[in-house]
Amino acid sequence: MTGDVVTDWTCFALGVGAGFALCFLLLRRKRVQTPSVQPLQAIELPPDLKSLVLLYRADGRLIEAIKLVRERTGCDLRTAKYLVEHIR
Repeated sequence: MTGDVVTDWTCFALGVGAGFALCFLLLRRKRVQTPSVQPLQAIELPPDLKSLVLLYRADGRLIEAIKLVRERTGCDLRTAKYLVEHIR
């Protein structure tokens, strides 16, 4: 606040006007349609693959583990990544 009433009210009016303009522009913005995500496949890994993936993950070789799961199961990248990250 500057103490000058005219300056204070002018700044206030400009701020409110800018807020309304921003809301107007955001509401008119076109929404981008995102493709629907397919649910993950229920895949059970064989015990030998499971132990190998656990070893890779313990060594910090996640990308190689994901590649291995994709090659052996034929699943997509998203499913393989989920399996590698959530395997117990």
